Amino acid sequence: MVTAVGIDIGGSLVKLGVVDGSGKVLARGAVPVHRDIEFAEFVHLVTEATEALRKAYPDIAAIGIGVPGTPNPETGMLNGRCPAIPALLKGSLSKLFAIRFGVPAVVRNDAVSATHGEMRHGAGRPFSRFALLTLGTGIGGSMVIDRKVIDGPDGLPPQFGCISLDPARTDIADPVPGMVENLASARALVNRYRQLKPDTDAKDAETVVDLAKQGDAIALQVVDEVARWLGQMIGIMSNMLNIEAAIIGGGLSLAGPFFIDRIASNVRDFVLLKPGRPPVIVAAEHGNDAGVIGTAALALDMFAPTAKE
Repeated sequence: MVTAVGIDIGGSLVKLGVVDGSGKVLARGAVPVHRDIEFAEFVHLVTEATEALRKAYPDIAAIGIGVPGTPNPETGMLNGRCPAIPALLKGSLSKLFAIRFGVPAVVRNDAVSATHGEMRHGAGRPFSRFALLTLGTGIGGSMVIDRKVIDGPDGLPPQFGCISLDPARTDIADPVPGMVENLASARALVNRYRQLKPDTDAKDAETVVDLAKQGDAIALQVVDEVARWLGQMIGIMSNMLNIEAAIIGGGLSLAGPFFIDRIASNVRDFVLLKPGRPPVIVAAEHGNDAGVIGTAALALDMFAPTAKE
């Protein structure tokens, strides 16, 4: 059985897993981290956790690493900024892990990795062209065209959150006027609810969505506003690229059909239906395992192609 280790780096937790060629997670690990961690300490903690997994599954063929930044595919070095863990700018994780474990290693942006996982083993399996949207504190994601995950020069991922939908909004003009991340992310949803209901103690998107499900009129208004902004965004993507589906991931996807169906009903208003079609709107399948499965699948597809189903 051919397996890979998938490593999903977040700002407070690094999740690891051994994944086989069918996308099944055979073993898991986790390492708490923090924003100010030093590079050497980070590498030590994560390599130790990887070693623990390899003891249980010694025949690992490759390692995939997803990072909250823009890694160069050739060098493994991050370009620009990495606000979640700035120390990651100081070295190439792919080179260090390849040397330490004697197997090929690849580093990619976390959203690109998650998209690869949904394409190979998740909700993207039936589609040739689709977008994955990660709706959390911000908005990220990637695009699949003809079963190929698209990123840009030097590994630059698409900047979905910077799509401008309401450029006249001077109150949310940074860094792009009226961009969708400032209109329809989890953070934006909470901010909008608190704007309309200043006396609320709601501090997160889950609370606001729960209030909407219970019939809170203002919470329902805010959820509908966010769904419409996302419908507009997906409509733009569909008109440009004729995508078959938009897969909704991230924390907001956990609201389920209550939220997903609202997005789908709005997409139709922004898509030319003839000769096109409204894309299908579906939830991502893998939840918290998306990054681990995606990075492992990417590594296997690159370095152990016989592991494909």
